[in-house]
Amino acid sequence: MNLSREEERAGTRKLFMISSVIAGVLFIGLFAWFAVPQLTGITDYLGRPPTGADKGTASTTVGTGVPTQREAESAHAKNDPSGAEDSTGGRARKIKESSQSLSLSKEQRDELRTIFSAARGPKTDHPNFEMMIGTSVPRQTELADLPPQAAQVLNGHAGSQYMIAGSNLIVVDRNSRRVAAIIADVQ
Repeated sequence: MNLSREEERAGTRKLFMISSVIAGVLFIGLFAWFAVPQLTGITDYLGRPPTGADKGTASTTVGTGVPTQREAESAHAKNDPSGAEDSTGGRARKIKESSQSLSLSKEQRDELRTIFSAARGPKTDHPNFEMMIGTSVPRQTELADLPPQAAQVLNGHAGSQYMIAGSNLIVVDRNSRRVAAIIADVQ
């Protein structure tokens, strides 16, 4: 089949135009796949279940004073503060698994600020553990008993311990030494 020079050029132009359109569509699709979730703040677009972790922080926050999980508490530690830890670590698992978000009213937050402004408990800017519900708090980390007034404001956690990390209140389960609640901006 013999084509004239003009027909060959027209066919080549058409082939290049179609290829350019396909390449453009692929480029826009890849850009949308990777960039749009980052730009809109939806960083976990692979269908994984939510963990409650703040996706805007580094993968580890040990020693930074920045909580991995903000405003959260363990329902198990809150409702059963006197439960004993067993040799299998069941209590520690239940504390981690019952993590839920926490929302305090302005009045509750103000009461906590008043309580902890007068308290002389341990305070650090750079904790030596990851601030996330269920994380183990090392034995060398100094803790104090949670004031009863604070447990009353939080509607639970009686008998727990605490420390202030940066401006955040970290409530620690006495029996398992696991983070039981994180309350931001208490100081």
